[in-house]
Amino acid sequence: MAETSEQSYDYVCFSDLAYEFDFCDLKEAEKKIKRKLRYYGLGKYDQERVDYVRKLKNNLFKEIRLYDKSEYYIPSKSEFAEFTDFDYEKMKGDFLKKYDKINDSDMSRILNFAIYLYYMR
Repeated sequence: MAETSEQSYDYVCFSDLAYEFDFCDLKEAEKKIKRKLRYYGLGKYDQERVDYVRKLKNNLFKEIRLYDKSEYYIPSKSEFAEFTDFDYEKMKGDFLKKYDKINDSDMSRILNFAIYLYYMR
């Protein structure tokens, strides 16, 4: 039975795609997404939408992995990686303009997860 949650279609896709890299089996990630969409009752699998979220993931990964060369990077005084090392608001605004099919709250959750996974971890 589907569970009521705060999950959304785009965030469910991103949460699985976030761990997908060039050497990964794309079909495996897509199977996981299909399973989660069914579990959360978020609708049918849409390859076009998944590819859109995958493109967002790839762009976020590339930007965040630039580290101090990223246009969003703000050097901190700490010697440790911190969430505030990136201009979150500017990044969110720019990515919302570029990926206008993603809503504001999903983009916030996606950015938080991406910065954590690709920078802080």
